[in-house]
Parts: sequence; C-alpha cells; structure tokens
Amino acid sequence: MSSLPVTPCAPHATSEQLEAWRANVGAPLAYDPPAEHSPPGPPGPRALLVLSWNVWIGRGRLGDMVAAVRDGTYASLGAVAGLPLVVLLQEALRADDSVPVRSNGRAARDLAVHIQGREDVAETAARQGLYLRYAPSMRNGAPRSDRGNAILSTLPLEDARGIELPLVLQRRVAVAATVTVGGRRLRMVAAHLAPRGPIGYKWLGAAGRAQQARHLLDRLEDDTVVLGADLNLGRGRAEPAWQQLVEAGFEQGMPPVEPTWRHTYHALPRLVLDYIVVRDAAGILAGARVHRLDEHPADRGRTVFGSDHHPLLARIDLR
Repeated sequence: MSSLPVTPCAPHATSEQLEAWRANVGAPLAYDPPAEHSPPGPPGPRALLVLSWNVWIGRGRLGDMVAAVRDGTYASLGAVAGLPLVVLLQEALRADDSVPVRSNGRAARDLAVHIQGREDVAETAARQGLYLRYAPSMRNGAPRSDRGNAILSTLPLEDARGIELPLVLQRRVAVAATVTVGGRRLRMVAAHLAPRGPIGYKWLGAAGRAQQARHLLDRLEDDTVVLGADLNLGRGRAEPAWQQLVEAGFEQGMPPVEPTWRHTYHALPRLVLDYIVVRDAAGILAGARVHRLDEHPADRGRTVFGSDHHPLLARIDLR
C-alpha cells in the first residue's frame, strides 16, 4: 500500500474545522496488485463496465457484487465477462493502523458500526486482485475506522488524486483517476455530496451541494469523464448542483435517457440519489447505457445486496 495525494480545499472560514476532520482519519491509499493477481484483459477492448455504489459504510456485499459483474451474471445488460471493470464507491470502509487510536470528536455517527461482516475496501481489492485508490472523508465514530470514496479497477489507475470538497456538514473527499481503454484515456471520478446543510440549517443542503459540485467541476478539466456519485439530490433535477453538471456537459448516458427507476436510495424516503453521468467533449464514446441493479425482481427487502442504496451498472462503448 502507498499513499494517494489529496488536493485540500482552499482555506476559508471553516479551515480549523477541516483540520480537525483531517486529523481524525487514516492515510489515503493507493494499491496496485501483483501482476499474477491482475491478469490482462482482452487486447484492445472497445468497451468498459462501470459500477457505482454507495456501500453503506461497508455493509454492501462488495466482493460478491464485483465477482458477479466480472463473471457475466449481468451479461443480459451488456456486462459480458472479460470486459474491463471500474468500480466507483461511496461510503467505502477502511480500518487499519493509520487511523488514530482515539477520536477527537470530528466523526460521523454510526450507531451500528460494530456490526460484523462489513467489508474493508482494501481487503476486498487485495482479495479480488484490483487496483485501488481510496481517500477517507470522515471517521466512523469512536472505532478505529473511516469511510470515504474509492475507485477499484481491473485496469491500472493513473494520475490519481483526492479532491477535498468545501465543508458543509461533514468532510468529503472525491477521488479521480485515469484509465486507458482501447488507446483512449477516460477520467473516472467517485464522489458523494452532502445530504443536508449544517445542523439547524437543513434548508442549506441544496446550496451546500451546489458549492461542492462547483468546486469539483472546476477541477475536472478532462474532455472524457465518467462520474459515479451519490449526489444526494433531495430536490431532484431542480437542484442547482444538477444544473451545474448539465451546464458542464454531463449527461445521463449516451444518448441521454431519463432513468425509468423511481429511486436508488432503498430506505425511506425513497429518492433518486445515485447517478452515473458522462461527459464526452472529445467525441470518443459510442454509447453509455446505465442500469439499476435489483436484488429482488420486485424490488423488495430491507436492503439491496446489503446496502441501503441500489448499485448502478453502466456499459460504455468507445468509437
């Protein structure tokens, strides 16, 4: 394991608070699997699979989901076995000795943090032979673990960095990295915007998300970008954050298609919070189709694959 560079948010009125959040998490991670555990895929692939998922602080059965996508379980959705796979995660969990022994109080509440069976994203990457870039956003209460955004991939991850977003309620760090498919470079980004505004100012949630989205977009200058994110758009596509994405050239698939599903957050209230969007200013993509994955055909059950969010799966074809 090695470290991942993180671009800090510019100093502002809450910089002292941000320093406390930063001091309470472990080190960012960059992991490249041994060559024998990451066999090369088909020569010159012209398509890429992208899985985006909020894994609910490690509760989601990430290893099982990755294995299912890789072995062709979702071939009917175009996810045929053998295609390169990039996984864009939100609320990934990590526990190691880099996390401070004692919390300084700047941490997220997690009343069920001691639940057994949670997946550590670093362990899953090593077990599956995947490249990993992980940036912790916040500590999980008192226990010695943190959560954040991560990118896992069957392809090498290049030019990776974390992008710290403006502080709204809790610290949040997006992760960006580049993969090469069919000789073309695509910028992959995992992000998670604030669910609401500061305590006592819930109505500021949309304004805070807009500020975070603007900050992130200003740092994504690449022509071809795939963003997988829990945008937390409580007010849907009417929110300024969504309008900023559209103005920056991001679309829901190619050609743009309105999703048929009415929610991606599986708990109450059921809302569409999760998105895979693409920007193809260079015109190198032939298509991008996004699907919501359901554990139960009738979308029943208390969770989906262990998480309170549905995974989204996209197949992206290159020209």
